[in-house]
Amino acid sequence: MLKTYLVLAIIGVLLLSASAAGAQSPQQTGSSDSHEHDQSEAHSRDAIKAVLKSYELALNASDVQGVVKLYTDDAVLLPPNAPSGVGIDAVRATYAGIFQTIHINLTFEIAEVKVVSPEWAFLRSTSNGTVTILANGAQILSSNHELFVLHKTQGGWKLARYSFSSVLPAA
Repeated sequence: MLKTYLVLAIIGVLLLSASAAGAQSPQQTGSSDSHEHDQSEAHSRDAIKAVLKSYELALNASDVQGVVKLYTDDAVLLPPNAPSGVGIDAVRATYAGIFQTIHINLTFEIAEVKVVSPEWAFLRSTSNGTVTILANGAQILSSNHELFVLHKTQGGWKLARYSFSSVLPAA
């Protein structure tokens, strides 16, 4: 329950920030500043999309280090029906455990990218594909919706928070 409130609080703060930024009229900034802002935001969106593609490739390759390098040091992973992974070591351990039990083959589709400040953004996506249970080779369909909160650091855009849940009916 606390996790749900935390995610909702983060989303609320991001939406409020986005609303405040959107409320600024174009007349308040010069056209040159506005053009630079648009270019900067477009560049950020492209970089964020690249992070998701890198995540997809590393996830499908069961590459723990490839996944972990995309996260901030204070990252929080919020998987369904499992404890939160708080901090980079917990995120690393979570993915190591996942990759020891299943093989993932997912394709992500971006639903929206919102850059809410020069350092913060969120990405909403869906993913579809299969998961193979390594113990018995069984393949099951996987279809999820995801919310990523990204933070721009000196190393570029990184995943700061990640939550997902299945959209398939419970078995």
